[in-house]
Amino acid sequence: MKKHLFYIFLFALALGSCKKDEAEPIMGNVDERLSATLADYQKQLTGAEFGWKGYLLTDSEVPATFLFSFTDKNRTTMSADYANTPAESSYRLKALQRPTLLFDSYSTLHLIADPTSSVFGGATAAGYYSDFEFAFLSSSADTIKLEGTFNKSKLILIRSKSAAESAAVFTSVDNIIAVTSKLRTYFKRTTIGGVDCEVKLDGSAQILSFSYLDGATLKTVKSNYYVSGTSINLYAPLTVGTATVTQLSGVSFDASSGFINASVSGTPIQIKEAIAPLKLDVNAAQRWYTQMAANFNGCWVSDRAFHANGVDDFCNFRNIAGYQNLWYAGPAVFGGTNEGLITFTGALGAPYTYSRVPFTVNAGIARFTLASNLGTFTGTTAIAQAMTAARAIMYGGATVGSAQDWYFIPTSDDGKNYDMVRVSDAQAWISWRPR
Repeated sequence: MKKHLFYIFLFALALGSCKKDEAEPIMGNVDERLSATLADYQKQLTGAEFGWKGYLLTDSEVPATFLFSFTDKNRTTMSADYANTPAESSYRLKALQRPTLLFDSYSTLHLIADPTSSVFGGATAAGYYSDFEFAFLSSSADTIKLEGTFNKSKLILIRSKSAAESAAVFTSVDNIIAVTSKLRTYFKRTTIGGVDCEVKLDGSAQILSFSYLDGATLKTVKSNYYVSGTSINLYAPLTVGTATVTQLSGVSFDASSGFINASVSGTPIQIKEAIAPLKLDVNAAQRWYTQMAANFNGCWVSDRAFHANGVDDFCNFRNIAGYQNLWYAGPAVFGGTNEGLITFTGALGAPYTYSRVPFTVNAGIARFTLASNLGTFTGTTAIAQAMTAARAIMYGGATVGSAQDWYFIPTSDDGKNYDMVRVSDAQAWISWRPR
């Protein structure tokens, strides 16, 4: 019996050895498989006749757009929306923890990650929290998704299909902004997944948000986006009603209807003008006014000043030599009970003016009334013209007693930033941040 068991054991051992030997050629050597994978990625990168459109989102949510071309000699030529002149550098494909694309010599891409703030801005020792080594996450014939190995920034490469498509890569964001700006109102509405919602597209930060009512609660979902052609593509999918939004495709303006047309997962949507918020935070206006005293120098600051009637910087503040931003300042600057607008060009001094402005709130709507003019618009002609235009928007006129009503819309998660929107038509607004 023991003898039979011994032969059975030997037979099983031999059978197992045969199976192992048969499996090895099928699985292949690990290093060989990695080398084959890297070779496939290099073939894909170098095989794009018109190059690759690159969309970067840093860990600090700074967006950047690139155009890459790769050669089989480990050279790459790239340009960016912040550096349009093509520049050549080197790259490598290497097997780290995952197959990785390394930009291994200083390049346009390195600027946005440079830790020396004087080189390109950003935080000291961190830059804009970007990367220059990217691990492959997924790959299809026309799209490669990568993740930074250090800061986890996102890089999406999309194969360009023509020279014209490559040439348009740096104008696509502005083209979408031009389309959406056809709607003159701050508030924009659509229906997605059976839910009425407000749409907000921040072209400078490249953030798309949808706000909708869940019972009596206003909820907002948002994502950074990049633009490819006429499509707004989200870095993170958003759920609105029964729909999952990953892209707004075919974004266009219909002059006959006055609507913006687009599609979500093949379902057409229309984005329309609205002159009131879906739900107003009735405490926001008073919070804004109360918080002013706690801000540095008791001020609110607007970098872009007033948008009105479809025009950014409607008052032409950027024509002022040395202009930095527009302030709304209170008694901490002026003394007494005085408060009002200041043009800031680097230091407080002669070319500034102000008005005494009573502030009241009724049902969550703020009213600024021009109680008296406490000075003249001194300084350059450009300052006088810009401040005259700003006063007319802010108070609805230049005569004592002129008044204008405004909505206040919180725009940051910490509740420290606000947009102020004209109630009468929602076609004028300004963004305020603490100084």
